[in-house]
Amino acid sequence: MLENMNYNLLETVTIISKSLYRYDTYIKDAAECKSCQELWSKFEEQRKKELSLILKEVKAHIDAGTLPLE
Repeated sequence: MLENMNYNLLETVTIISKSLYRYDTYIKDAAECKSCQELWSKFEEQRKKELSLILKEVKAHIDAGTLPLE
């Protein structure tokens, strides 16, 4: 069983990854509204930064041995 702090990190990786997958669709759906496309693009960039931060933290936990892979 994962500790809560590690579960929370991995769950958030999943949530952010799912949202990143959807943003391409949202941008395409907003083909007639440039401001909506820009909005979704901004959110996508923010989520990519968030994902990068969380993945760095996951790696730090793995390297420190607090998130065992076995």
